[in-house]
Amino acid sequence: MQKLNQQLQAIAQYVRHALDTHNYELAKHILNEKGLTLFPNHPIMLSDLAYADSQLGNHAQAYEHLQQALAHYDNAPYRPDQPKHAIYDTIVSVCTHLKRFEEAYAYAKKSMADKKALALEHRPSPLPTLTHTGLHADKTKNIISYSLFGDNPRYCEVAVINATIAPLIYPEWTCRFYVDDSVPDHVIRRLTKHNAQIIKVDKKELGFSGLFWRFLVLSDPDVHCFIIRDADSLLSYKERFAVDEWLNSGKFFHIMRDALVHNELILAGMWGGYVGAFDDIKEDMQVYFNSLSVLNKTIDQQFLRNHIWVTVNQSVLVHDKYRLEATGLPYPDYPLSDIEKIPYFHIGMVDAHARSLTVNVADPNATLVEWQLVNQNNQHICTYTAETQQQDGDCVIELYLPYFYIERIIHHNWQIFTKTLK
Repeated sequence: MQKLNQQLQAIAQYVRHALDTHNYELAKHILNEKGLTLFPNHPIMLSDLAYADSQLGNHAQAYEHLQQALAHYDNAPYRPDQPKHAIYDTIVSVCTHLKRFEEAYAYAKKSMADKKALALEHRPSPLPTLTHTGLHADKTKNIISYSLFGDNPRYCEVAVINATIAPLIYPEWTCRFYVDDSVPDHVIRRLTKHNAQIIKVDKKELGFSGLFWRFLVLSDPDVHCFIIRDADSLLSYKERFAVDEWLNSGKFFHIMRDALVHNELILAGMWGGYVGAFDDIKEDMQVYFNSLSVLNKTIDQQFLRNHIWVTVNQSVLVHDKYRLEATGLPYPDYPLSDIEKIPYFHIGMVDAHARSLTVNVADPNATLVEWQLVNQNNQHICTYTAETQQQDGDCVIELYLPYFYIERIIHHNWQIFTKTLK
């Protein structure tokens, strides 16, 4: 039995690495040739296989894998320590792609109920008395908190847009970006130009993932209230009016959900609260991070689910479009701006992921280029580097850019110029 468990753990780690590096074909190969050969009908492996197939566009196949996983879950002889909601989460996404919305809704509610039952096993921290609700008169004490790392324009450019539009949407708030040295200087300069706070973090000193940096605001004594957001999601009036409703509610915390796939107790970039509930969030995060055996891109939400929600749940206003839990409220009325008119818009939507832009490179032998984006007045917008690829005999770069950037480029208002580096 010990040998089988060791094999199971090794396969799980190989698969997780393949999934996290977007090598979905490799993940499928490992699962089909090794995992499911040794452990037939293993529910979590079937769920991982479904996820890989879904990412490759094979949604119907993924659905079948998930039905098989659910059928064998309760009687699986070798099941890793993962609850059933790991399968529910994947099937919600797959059903949404297949336009099986009623089924997606049913599984989303099952996932929420499963997560809530497990979270309630933890003991909450006592909440202090709120002596002052609403916004602070000093806008630097009302913080919109972000993590930002790396030089990917998908994150950096949306972050700059958010810093630009925040004074319009959230005039009484201040954007704060927790960054490291991997963020380009030109991005830092532009964020600072729009009066964003920049907090430099030392990765070695902190010792935990950048996904967690934005949570450091929870224990900042100089902050009154905070909202946590994703750097690659646009701020909007829809969320602003929901935040205002929370500020007037007298509740300690605020949670938002705006899509069927938001079947999480706390979405890492869609919540907020007042400072004072957590004495040393840095220590809490460090202990949690050190306990992890496998790292993935949802560890921040797992931390919130397992260690934060039970405290938040004591006093929280929830806006939930689909009422995945009974206490969820509908969103208040809000003005429509160009942001809310983006196709498939919802709060938390990844702005630079829905579609990519392919740009031809003049040098057919280039492997690395610097690309520069300029506006209709030939003014510089941004500069990044990108590796080239061959596509139908052409040398190209594929870019994921903010929605409004791509619209301006498509309509020939903005242009991209490339320069060969290698």
